Amino acid sequence: MNNSIENITQHILAYADGEKMELAVIVDALYAQLCKIADIQLNKLNPNLITPNDLVHEVYLKFSKSLAVNAKGRMHFLAIAATAMRQLILDQLKGNKREKRGGHLSSTTLTDSKVNVTDNSLEILAVNGALSKLEEIEPILASTVECRYFAGYSEIETAEALDVSVRTVRRYWKRARRWLAMELSTQS
Repeated sequence: MNNSIENITQHILAYADGEKMELAVIVDALYAQLCKIADIQLNKLNPNLITPNDLVHEVYLKFSKSLAVNAKGRMHFLAIAATAMRQLILDQLKGNKREKRGGHLSSTTLTDSKVNVTDNSLEILAVNGALSKLEEIEPILASTVECRYFAGYSEIETAEALDVSVRTVRRYWKRARRWLAMELSTQS
C-alpha cells in the first residue's frame, strides 16, 4: 500500500475517532478527487447550480459542523462525501422548486449518459425518493448506486469503498438498477 494512502487513512481514522482538526488535512489531501466527484455530481444533477470547488467547500462545512464522519478509509470517505454532495444539491433543487425557479438542468437517468432538458427537477427528486426507499430496504444496494452512479466510481473503486468483491459489486449494481427502474416506472 502506498505510504501517502496509509497516511490519509490514519488521518481519516483519527477524524472518525473525534479529532476534528484532521478534517482539514483530509480535505486538503483529497481535494482533487473531491472536486472530480463534485463535477460528476453536478453534471448528473445540475451543472449550473454551483461550481465543483464550491460544492467541496460546502461539504467541508457540513462535515465540520457535524459529528465525525465514520469512514474506514480513503474510498469510504470519498463515498460518504459523494452522498453529502448529492444531498446538498438536492436540497438546493428542492429550494429552487419551491421558489418556482428552474434553470437549465440535466436529466438523471440510470445510465452514464447525460440528456439536457429544460426542467427535470421533479425527475431528480423522484430518483432521490426511490433511492431513499431502496436505502431502507437494502442499504448496500443504495450505497452501490451512490458509488457507481453519483460518485462515478469504477467497479474496483466501489468494491474497495464497500469492502466487497468486484463480482459482488456487479451483482449489486444490476439488482439496484433493476429495482430503481421498477420503482420509477410505478411512480409514472
